[in-house]
Amino acid sequence: MRVDTENRTGDTGDDQVLRRLRDECYAVVLPGVPVTADDDLFEVGGDSVMLIRLVAMAQLAFGVEIDALRYFQRPTLATLAAEVRQGLAPQAVDDRLLDDVLARVESMTDDEVQRLLDGAGS
Repeated sequence: MRVDTENRTGDTGDDQVLRRLRDECYAVVLPGVPVTADDDLFEVGGDSVMLIRLVAMAQLAFGVEIDALRYFQRPTLATLAAEVRQGLAPQAVDDRLLDDVLARVESMTDDEVQRLLDGAGS
């Protein structure tokens, strides 16, 4: 059963990155303050220290580098989610490529793999 979060957050919660950032913001950075994706976090009670905490949490949680200066220019959860998605995009492509290569190698015989390896060394 899906819980309706529309009243508290202003969005439907379909975006997992945005939902995770919003939940962290609601629980830790601005406890109890309902924040929508497009709310300026300074206008709803946040300060620079809180925003840095949120950026650091996002970097750790998602394993990405975030341009904090760009985030401070438009301090919304939507901006931070876009930064996270941008950081994840190359990783997702790399993971798909790796999965494709692994599946291809797993479908090969030992002799085919050996020929491939021998050819790579020349």
